[in-house]
Amino acid sequence: MSRRLKLAMVVLFLVACGCAAVAADDTKPTDPNPPTTIKIDVARGDRWTYEVRDGLTDELRHVFEYAVTDVSDSEIDARLRILNPVTNAETVSLVVFDRNWRRKETAAERFRPADEETGVPSDIQVGKTWQYNFEMSRNNLPSRVKFEGKAKVESWERIDLGNGLAFDAFKITYDASITPVVSNRKWQQRFEQWYAPAVQRYVRLTFESRLNGKLVESTAETLRDYQRREQ
Repeated sequence: MSRRLKLAMVVLFLVACGCAAVAADDTKPTDPNPPTTIKIDVARGDRWTYEVRDGLTDELRHVFEYAVTDVSDSEIDARLRILNPVTNAETVSLVVFDRNWRRKETAAERFRPADEETGVPSDIQVGKTWQYNFEMSRNNLPSRVKFEGKAKVESWERIDLGNGLAFDAFKITYDASITPVVSNRKWQQRFEQWYAPAVQRYVRLTFESRLNGKLVESTAETLRDYQRREQ
C-alpha cells in the first residue's frame, strides 16, 4: 500500500471519528440533572403549534394548534385547530386531557381510563418501565377497541428540532397491540415522544402502525411554536 493511500485512509478515519463525536455531543442535554417529577402547569390561552409530516415522504400533511381553553384539578381542555396546508381547510374541535396530557375525550372518541400514549408519568426517571391498557370507544366501527402496551423512559437528551428550536427532553417509547383482531390481522402501533419540561408538552412525537408486522402508516409531529399567554 502506498504512503499516499495510507495517509488518505488515516485522514478518513479521523474525520469519521470526529463526526461520531460531534453526533454524540449533539444529544447531550445542557442540564445533566433531569427532573424526577412532572407537574403540568398550564393556563387558559397557552398554545403549541406542530407540523405533522409523513414519516415516509416528509410531506407536510397538517398543522396542529393546541390552545388551552380551561383547566381544573383533574382535566385540561384544549381547542385543537387543524389546518390542511394544501386546501387551507380548517377544522376546530375540543380535546379533553387529564392533568398529565393523557387524552380522555375528543369529538368522536372516548378513552377509558385515558390514552396513555399521549401523556407522561408524574414520577419520571430514565429507565422507568410500566405496562398500560385502555379502551377507546368511537362513533365508527369497530366501535370499541382495546390497547395493551408497555412504555419506557429511554433517555434524557438534547433534541434539535431542525427549525431553530432545541430542548432538553425525556424520550419515552410506547408499544401497543390493538384488539379486536379482524380476519387474523394483527395491529400494532409505536409512539416515540420527546417531552420537554421547558414547554410543558412534547416537542416531537413519532408514530408508526403495523399490520401483521408490515408498516402501514408513519407520521412525525414537530413543535413549531410555543407561547404562554401573558397573565
